[in-house]
Amino acid sequence: MENQPIVFSNEWWDEFIHVTKKLSVPAVFCKPLDAEKIVSYRHAVANIISAIAKLRSSQYGFRVYLEGHQLGSSEIEDIYDNPPLDGECVVQWCERVFNDKKFGVIINSGEKFDQKFSKDVAVLMKPLFDKIGLPRDGIQFSIFVGNYDKTPLGIHQDYRGENVLHLHVGPGEKTMYVWDKDEYGKLTTEGGLRKGNFNDLEPYAQSYHIQSGDLFFMPEGTFHIGAQKELSIAITVWQYTHTNGRFTQELLNHVHKQINLSGKDAIDHDLRPPQDDSHIDDIFPACELPQEYKNLTLQELIKKAYQDWRLEIFSNAGYRNPPFANKTREVFSPLDVVKIESPYRILTRRIDGMEKVMIYVRGHKFEIKYHACLLELIKALNDGREHKVSYLLKLLDPQWSEKVGLHFLSELHVYHGIVKVVNVSHLAHQNEIMGSEV
Repeated sequence: MENQPIVFSNEWWDEFIHVTKKLSVPAVFCKPLDAEKIVSYRHAVANIISAIAKLRSSQYGFRVYLEGHQLGSSEIEDIYDNPPLDGECVVQWCERVFNDKKFGVIINSGEKFDQKFSKDVAVLMKPLFDKIGLPRDGIQFSIFVGNYDKTPLGIHQDYRGENVLHLHVGPGEKTMYVWDKDEYGKLTTEGGLRKGNFNDLEPYAQSYHIQSGDLFFMPEGTFHIGAQKELSIAITVWQYTHTNGRFTQELLNHVHKQINLSGKDAIDHDLRPPQDDSHIDDIFPACELPQEYKNLTLQELIKKAYQDWRLEIFSNAGYRNPPFANKTREVFSPLDVVKIESPYRILTRRIDGMEKVMIYVRGHKFEIKYHACLLELIKALNDGREHKVSYLLKLLDPQWSEKVGLHFLSELHVYHGIVKVVNVSHLAHQNEIMGSEV
């Protein structure tokens, strides 16, 4: 029997691309997730639910359905009050909170909450993106938990340009019913079938049976619905390459986020004649634009936003959503050893017309005064190896205080760009103790 490629290796992803006909047809891949990863992912989902419960927010697409009804803002407070306990996996939490009731939980932007989990998924998918490139609009993952009969959203089609990798971690099985978008359109127009009527449309669907540990791929534009009889948990990794129109709108939204609209937030009437546009100067003073955005045409502005957007997602392994910044600042010493948080990268961009550089770390960004030596330090970190902090400090201007370099490393750590591998002084102290005991 021919040797099978290692799961999620370059060869494995080559086969994935072949079977899915270059990501154009659905397919199930049996058991690429081993038992250890299944357990790890279930605990990660519990951690994410706990984090959302602390925030008590629906901002990240957190929705709960109970007995066919989506919980409102007051009803969901009971869920926030009963998060997973320490060490409790999501299966145990579901049994404790929902008992035998039919329920569904949906979470978007899952990559923001559990950094070990997000890194594992990013490492898993890196060989694929090395082959096909990062999706233009980035990636994010959503989480589906429940024992509902069918997806609470009903038969639906996601936004054009969104395909999905469905990582199934059980414990129950799931069946995905899918319809080609053109055939679905004919069935519900020429065929006279009512949109969303599963009983009438089921005979025309392709069905894919998914067990715990399986991976299911669904291409963009597919009408679909999931069904299960028991509790099932899925992590769905969405790859976004939206239509040009939708993507342009996203870039305009990205431009808007760069504008500092400080000052009073007034609701004013404009009594000037319609030909007089001077009122806009009160709303949108030129001084509040980033310096490099001034005097750009609309096309130039969108192009600048595109470059900025790509640097953000490329620094974050394709994720659209940056992680929450660390609440506490790590204090580094020259004796520490650090490395970049692989597979992420720290990227930079010279700011036009200014002696400044923008630093991109895990989708976050901050600007500093341009110094070539800081770029050398970043280059050293990006090689992926472990580095003594003392070595990194020697790359900087010898006239600088070491506090400058230590603060810069601390800033990278705030945004999850680097990790402390070991404190050499602590290790030496431990070795000294062990030696004296011997």
